[in-house]
Amino acid sequence: MIKLFGRLRNQMLKDKKISRYLAYALGEIILVVIGILLALQINNMNEKRKVKKTIHNTLRTIKTDLAVDTTMAANIIKHYEDVQVNTQKIINGGFTKDNFKDCLNCFNLATIYQPFNTQTKGYTQLKNLIDSESNEVDSLMIELTKFYEIYPPMISKSNDRMETVVLENFKKLEAYPWFVDMAQNKLTPEIIAYFTSSEDYKKMVVSHNLLAAGNHLRLTQIYKDDAIELLTLIEDRLAED
Repeated sequence: MIKLFGRLRNQMLKDKKISRYLAYALGEIILVVIGILLALQINNMNEKRKVKKTIHNTLRTIKTDLAVDTTMAANIIKHYEDVQVNTQKIINGGFTKDNFKDCLNCFNLATIYQPFNTQTKGYTQLKNLIDSESNEVDSLMIELTKFYEIYPPMISKSNDRMETVVLENFKKLEAYPWFVDMAQNKLTPEIIAYFTSSEDYKKMVVSHNLLAAGNHLRLTQIYKDDAIELLTLIEDRLAED
């Protein structure tokens, strides 16, 4: 094809058909420009497909993360709902030396907690995607970014606070002479009396519960609810595309 165009151009120059040559040259330029534009268009389409695929993969990873988180959150919520029931037994005097065997978990209400470790692999991918493809950021990505910038740091701090309180309570119990027996699951009369009737233990349980139920549990519930909403939005987006 190129050789043919070359022969035509040379022939027109020999015949001194300048006007026809100029028209031909212009046509050649137009064809080259069209070729370049088509190549750019194809390249842009390929890049958009690659970006779209990356976005989808990122959303699928986040979807997996949120699915794991909501399952874990549900377990934590169940744990603290049970703790709430047992805490009321301590507060209302329903845990006594006569029925303590019916609530063996009541002995560790102030020295145990359920940490909530959120999954952030997908969010890491999302941040990298936003940094490299800022023009592709939309409302869903903005919502996901807000979600991950707010909740995981708050939950991490809540985990730290719960761990600190539990360790402090554990150290308080260490000071009692019967601590070694308790560590060996030997429920002596002194241990039973302390956990079922002392004001010290009651205050310890109430303080722990205020932090656990009033903060840790509540934060976990909110996270779970918002995560479920985001899962729906992600599923809708993947279905649309």
